[in-house]
Amino acid sequence: MADERSSDAVPIRWDDHAAHFELDADVYRLAAVQRTAYRLAARCTALVAAPSTSKIAVTLHLPRDGNDAARREVVDIFFRELLDQELREQVRAETAPVRALLLAVAFSRSGLKSPG
Repeated sequence: MADERSSDAVPIRWDDHAAHFELDADVYRLAAVQRTAYRLAARCTALVAAPSTSKIAVTLHLPRDGNDAARREVVDIFFRELLDQELREQVRAETAPVRALLLAVAFSRSGLKSPG
C-alpha cells in the first residue's frame, strides 16, 4: 500500500502498514490531535509531532494483520474522531469564562476561606 490518497484535503502517504500526513495547525489544535490519537490507541499507534511552522505531522502505525480496506477505515475513523475532538476543544475554549464564573460563584457560597 505505497500509494497516495487524500482524505478530503489532507494528502496521505502510505507505506508498510503506516499512514503519514500533515495537519494544518491553524485548523486543528494539537490537543485535539493528541486526544484523537489516544481514543484510537486500541486500533493503531499514533506518533504526533509538535507543530513546526503551521503543520502537525502524524504517523499512524496500523495493524499488520488487517487488509488495506481495514487500514484505510482506521484512518477514516481518525479523521472523524479528529473533527469531534476539535469541536470539543472549540466548545471548551468558548465556554471557559462561563465555567470559571460558575466555579467562582459556587466556591464563594461554600464558606471556604483561603489560607492566610
